[in-house]
Amino acid sequence: MLRTMRLAVALLVCPVPVLANDADISTSGWVGLTALAFDYEEFSGAGDSLDRDEGWLPGVQAGLSRDYGHWFLEGGLRWSSGQVDYTSPAASSKADEEVGDIWFNAGIPVLMVGGTRTSLIAGLGYREWQREIRSTAEASGLDETYRWGYGLLGVRGEKSVGRGTRVVMDAQLTRPIHPDIKVRFDSAYDDVSLDLGERTGFRVDLTIDRKLDDTKAIWLTPWYEHWKLGRSNDSVLFSNGVPAGAVFEPRSETDNYGISIGMRWQFD
Repeated sequence: MLRTMRLAVALLVCPVPVLANDADISTSGWVGLTALAFDYEEFSGAGDSLDRDEGWLPGVQAGLSRDYGHWFLEGGLRWSSGQVDYTSPAASSKADEEVGDIWFNAGIPVLMVGGTRTSLIAGLGYREWQREIRSTAEASGLDETYRWGYGLLGVRGEKSVGRGTRVVMDAQLTRPIHPDIKVRFDSAYDDVSLDLGERTGFRVDLTIDRKLDDTKAIWLTPWYEHWKLGRSNDSVLFSNGVPAGAVFEPRSETDNYGISIGMRWQFD
């Protein structure tokens, strides 16, 4: 994960052969805090709810942006962690969640109408989510790690609405690439890894950016994202190396929304 972030930063700051004057090239960075309303749910083949995680997760985020005249590169990371409520027909408990996300994209303006600039954006990302369901008197807990790369494709609209104030809206389709899960049981079963199904999701961000001076600005972003993962194939479950049945990961949907606030700096 850290190697991917180093590559993204290197691509943003290294010289790139583009048809732009030095005056048209600029770099900015941002940091911020976020509050994430986490809502994850698993479903049976018939569509019945099997279990659900719900709660608020605090987090941080940071990134860099490099403008090259008529196009731009961006990279960033988001990380949230905390405890949420876990509910299922069999038991109620708590789950410790940790969600990390690294992304990198490129964009190019394609349309300017009524002071609104519209750009096409495309990129790649990597997401890792650790979920630890605590044991109860009714059921043993689980320690799960979900991982997937993803591609993104979308549009961005930007418009100045006053002196020093800018509104930016991003709408992106996201597609997981080779998602999988590793499960560690708080019981006699051996660890198991399962491949998950790829399903298309989306993310929408609305950013209000207000300049404080020539180099600093404050920003506020409400956002929403939807992820879907398909059911895994059945896999043999082992106990101390001896077959002990079958296991699979159900299909799932995650509906997250939140709000982020932070500072942005213009470096050149």
